[in-house]
Amino acid sequence: MKHFCVLVAFVLCSSPQLLGQNAELKKLMEEDQAVRQPGKEITGDDDRIKRVLELLAKGAAQTPEDKYNAALVLQHTPLTFCEGRIVAKSPYNFLLAHYLAKESYEGGYNNARGLIAMSMDRYLSFTTGHQKYGTNFVFNQKTGKDELVPVDRATPDNERAQYGVAPLAELLKKYPEQKPENKSSVPAKTHKKTH
Repeated sequence: MKHFCVLVAFVLCSSPQLLGQNAELKKLMEEDQAVRQPGKEITGDDDRIKRVLELLAKGAAQTPEDKYNAALVLQHTPLTFCEGRIVAKSPYNFLLAHYLAKESYEGGYNNARGLIAMSMDRYLSFTTGHQKYGTNFVFNQKTGKDELVPVDRATPDNERAQYGVAPLAELLKKYPEQKPENKSSVPAKTHKKTH
């Protein structure tokens, strides 16, 4: 019996996945979502992202839910203006969020499914000026309407459906698509989404 208890203690200490999710990553994700509720001022993103990156460097994201929590915080990497257009302070955070969300979903955490597409779209929107799936919107101050960042027509609707994204034709009925040549002069703020 004594050897069994020692073995169980060893397994629990050597496998963080068996201990459950990382409480600090969960708290950071909950704070991230709380400031995105209607009527709230978005604050603290830089600090949360810095802490998530520190925790990731220490290997704290062990469970699928940990990876999702980290990805969701990174998905909200702040944006800033540069030469009259919105740019991401660190677009590679979106790419890291994409890989974390993908690992989370593949590990069985179904809430991460949509974040796979959203994080890739955000990464592409702020690095190439287009998106793959059609989840990233910007607010056009001139028209007062949300617009889709230009969407890659080569992505089939069945691939969009894998991540819970509506068919492109349906998206285009709801939202106009931003013109690539007007990209630098149109957006003033990004659309607030909880994911």
